[in-house]
Amino acid sequence: MDGIRTVVTSLLLSSCMAIAVVCVLALRKRSTSGLAAIFLALCGLSAAIYDFGYAMEIRATTLPSVLFWVRFQHWGIQSIPLFWLLFTLCIIGKNKLVTPLFVILISILPLLALAASQTLGGLNLLHPNPHLGGGDMISLFQYDRGWAIYLVTAVQSVYLLASAILLVGVLILGVPVPRPQTLIYLAGFLLPWFNGLAYNMGLIPYNLDSTPLILSISMALFMIGFLKVGMLDIAPLARDVIFEGTNDGILVIDRHSRITDFNTCMKSIMPFLDRSKTGVPARTVLANYGTLWELLDHELPAVIEFQPDFKSDKRIFRVSSAILRGKLNKDLGKLLTFHDVTEMKELQRRLEFLAIHDELTGLYNRRYLNEVASREIEKAKRIGGEFSMLMLDLDHFKLVNDTFGHAGGDQALIAIAKVCRSTVRETDIVGRFGGEEILVLLPDTADSAARDIAEKMCVAIEASPISFEGEEIFLTASFGVASMSPSCNTLKAILISVDRALYRAKTSGRNRVC
Repeated sequence: MDGIRTVVTSLLLSSCMAIAVVCVLALRKRSTSGLAAIFLALCGLSAAIYDFGYAMEIRATTLPSVLFWVRFQHWGIQSIPLFWLLFTLCIIGKNKLVTPLFVILISILPLLALAASQTLGGLNLLHPNPHLGGGDMISLFQYDRGWAIYLVTAVQSVYLLASAILLVGVLILGVPVPRPQTLIYLAGFLLPWFNGLAYNMGLIPYNLDSTPLILSISMALFMIGFLKVGMLDIAPLARDVIFEGTNDGILVIDRHSRITDFNTCMKSIMPFLDRSKTGVPARTVLANYGTLWELLDHELPAVIEFQPDFKSDKRIFRVSSAILRGKLNKDLGKLLTFHDVTEMKELQRRLEFLAIHDELTGLYNRRYLNEVASREIEKAKRIGGEFSMLMLDLDHFKLVNDTFGHAGGDQALIAIAKVCRSTVRETDIVGRFGGEEILVLLPDTADSAARDIAEKMCVAIEASPISFEGEEIFLTASFGVASMSPSCNTLKAILISVDRALYRAKTSGRNRVC
C-alpha cells in the first residue's frame, strides 16, 4: 500500500506542476482573453491546491496532520465550481453578467461551505466524527457522511450543472464557440463532476479520492482548448474591442477560415446568418456571395464594394478586411467590416448627375452638350457622316414668369423638357442651353430629317398645355435648325448657324422652324 501511496502522491505533485504551467499560460493571454483567462487561471490554482493538499493528506500518519491537509484542500474544492461557472460565462460571451455584485452573490454558498470545512477538528460541521481508518486504504481519513456534505455536494453540482447546460446550449447553437472546442471544454467539466459524485456517495474503493487526478485530465483538456484551438484569443477580443457600440456589420473568421462570430448588425445585412453557421467554413456560408471570396483570397488588408441583394436590397457596403493579431503579433484570424456607404454613393451619384445635368429640368447642361457635340462632329467628319442640331426658344416666356411667378415658369420649363424628351429618338441628346433655350443634338441626321423632328416637337409643345395652380399655361416655341456642311463643320460654326436660324424664326412674327 505504501508503494501505491507513493505513485499516487507522485501523480498528484506532477499534476500540480502541470496545472501551474496552465495557469501561467492563461494569465499571459489575459490581454486578449480578458476575464476568461483570469478565471481559468484561478480554476487551475484551486485544482492545484486540491491536488497538493490531497497528496499531503495521504502521506500524513497522524490525525491532526490529516485534518490540517483536509482543511487545506477545501480552499480549492469549494472554489473550483465557482470559477468554472465564471469561466464558462466568459467563454460563451456572457461577460456582461460577470459583475461584482453577481460574483459576490454566487460566492456566498461556496464561502459558507468553506467556512464549515474549516471547523474540522472542532465543531466538525461538514465532517462529523473525523477519525483515522485502517486496512487497505489510500487515505486514512474517514468521517460520517451526513446531510451537510450532501448539501455541499448538491450546491457544487448545481454550479457545475449550470456550466454544463450553458456549454450544451453553445454546442447546439455552435456560437460563440465552435462545436469541437465546446466538446473539449464540456468533457473537462463533466469528468471531475461525475467522479466527485461517485466519491461522495462512497463508490470509490480504497477510500481513494480520485477527483484530484481526474482534475489533471480536465486541465489537460483545457490546455488543448486554450492553446491548440485558441478560441479564447479571437472571440472575446473581437466582441469586447469591436462589436460593442458599432453600427457596422462585423464578421469574425478564425485562422482556419471558419466563421467564428458576428454582430447583430451583420445579421441585418445577411439575414440567413444564424448561430448554427458558427464553426462552418466561411466559403460554405458565403457560397452565394462570390465577391466576398476576394477578401478571403486577397492579401490583407483589402477593400471591396458589396451589395447583398441587387433585387430587394439596394444598400451598398464597403467591406474591408483586416488581420486580427494577438499580443505577440500572432495571426488569430481576420475581421470583415461592412460599412454602409449607401448615402455616400447616392450623394456621389447625385454629384455626378449634376455635373452633366441641369438641376431644374433634368436635361443635360450646356457644358456636357458642348463636349458631346464636339465628339459627334469629329466622328461625322472622320467617317463622312452627318450631324445636325436644333435649338428652341419658348415664345413670350417672360410673360409666363410675370403672370405666374418664377414657380410657374419653373413648372413650365420642367413640362417642356418632358415633351422634348418624349418626341426625340433614343440617340438624340436634349439639353438646356440657356434660360428658356433647349438644344437638341441629332447625330447621323440630315437637315431635312432634323426639320421634321423640329416640326414634330413644335406641334407637341402647342398641344401640351401646362397645369399650374388650377390654371393652364399654353406655350409655343420657335426653332432654329442647322446641319454640318463643308463650310460649317466646327462646333462654333454650327452654333452660330443654329442661333441665326432661331433668330429668323423668332422675328418672323410667329412660331416656326427656320
